[in-house]
Amino acid sequence: MTLKRLRMGFQEFYYDTDLAVFPKFSMTIRHRINQKRATNTVVSGEGGIGKTYNAIDICRGLDKRFTIDQVVFNLKQFLDAVLNTPMGVPIVFDEPSYAMSKREWYKELNQALVKTMESFRYKVHPLFIPVINKSLLDKTVRNYLLQFQVVVRDRGKAIVYRLSPSPFQDKTYQYFFCSLKYPLFDRHLCNKDSCLGCRSLTNKKKPCPLFRAQYERKKDEIQGDRYEESLEEAKSKESGKYTNSKIAGIVIPHIENFLNKRGGINIHKLRAVLEEDCNIRIGQTRTYDIKAIILRRLPQYDL
Repeated sequence: MTLKRLRMGFQEFYYDTDLAVFPKFSMTIRHRINQKRATNTVVSGEGGIGKTYNAIDICRGLDKRFTIDQVVFNLKQFLDAVLNTPMGVPIVFDEPSYAMSKREWYKELNQALVKTMESFRYKVHPLFIPVINKSLLDKTVRNYLLQFQVVVRDRGKAIVYRLSPSPFQDKTYQYFFCSLKYPLFDRHLCNKDSCLGCRSLTNKKKPCPLFRAQYERKKDEIQGDRYEESLEEAKSKESGKYTNSKIAGIVIPHIENFLNKRGGINIHKLRAVLEEDCNIRIGQTRTYDIKAIILRRLPQYDL
């Protein structure tokens, strides 16, 4: 047995040159990067099993320059990563539920995949896509734009399949490629399996610097933004169900909160009260119409 040491990204491998036991997946991706070939990989597995951690671990194993900026949740972040990182740096496009609706995610992921293929003449960026099941992806994506599938069986354990579209039929062949076993990165710095519930995760004065903690904070921020967007959409849809007369009736009990100094109706305060107190969001033109209805009912406030 002849062992040879191989340094790659954040990892150090020892492989048996006599038996040809080596980090096959990582070395294959490295070879494809050198050949300037597209490398798009879907990482699938049940929820909470560590798909994104696995994808991140693979990327950190490929490149020691890998940072949290290469974990993206939408097309804008993806394009920023493509434009602002050196050649060969991998990118993780995290699964749809964190950032946007399924339909929106389809659209942005398709664009991201097209951009990776377009950019391979100039910048080579392997793309990893964690998702619960490959069938959730658009048919064109899963049948023609993916080269590998990593099926996560347990935390840190996975099987890699090579995906190959048929040149003659509408079908994709998949072949066993290799097995993966990744111990949790940075375990020597923290042996916790999860960051959830850890005080250092949300400590603003001294936040945990580990990569997985950075990821959890970024994911939480993205989820918060998405929830706010969903709330705004819900408010707009809800307001469309009411007539102007109905909205006027809802807001009149709050009239003292949107009067000006002279005792008349302030249009800007009226919109604020509708949104904050009544959970109804409307445009400025419609607010003037509602103001007119209120004044017909309560002419004493026409000041």
